[in-house]
Amino acid sequence: MSFSRLVSDLGRLCLQTASQSVAVQQQRTIYASIRAADSIRDAHRQGTRIVTGQVETMEGTTGAGAQTAINTSSLDSRLPTAETLKQQFDGVAYHELPLVYIRASKNNTLVTVMDNKNEVITSTSCRLEGFKNARKKTTIAGQTTGVAAGQRLVRRGIRTVRVQVKGLGPGRMTCVKGLTVAGVRVVSITDHTPLCELGPRPRKIRRI
Repeated sequence: MSFSRLVSDLGRLCLQTASQSVAVQQQRTIYASIRAADSIRDAHRQGTRIVTGQVETMEGTTGAGAQTAINTSSLDSRLPTAETLKQQFDGVAYHELPLVYIRASKNNTLVTVMDNKNEVITSTSCRLEGFKNARKKTTIAGQTTGVAAGQRLVRRGIRTVRVQVKGLGPGRMTCVKGLTVAGVRVVSITDHTPLCELGPRPRKIRRI
């Protein structure tokens, strides 16, 4: 009698444990997700629309959108006029002064001196002054080239010149400084760097 009661209690205990386990399994939450698409094109084929976040893009320099008050009262007096072409510098008219062309590229600095008749007086570069490979695109190389060109002009008796700079290389203004160090008087500096409004066509978007 006691054995049968023990068996019935054991069976009842097993049934309660099974019912509790089933209840736990029924409360378990199942999370399902769509398989990650290999590309945006596959995602659109599956009917899933990918929306990119709105990222604020900043163009130009910092503070370009802000309004800054600039005093331009003395700007007109610094710009050349028609009378400037007739002005005398060391006994020579402005339009008859030799013109120093400085081509400041990314990897080199070229200096060419021409007279008012567009005849080359002298020319030099960072490579001709002894700078090789990566040293050609340093500011010291640009200044050394300017000093060398200025010394050649001084030996020819030319003390006053005009300067025209083209390019955005590292030897852009150091070359002009080298001319003044050599004893050449720079009357005017003209920036002749071309500025493309639209520029070249951008590269196509890479497909992954």
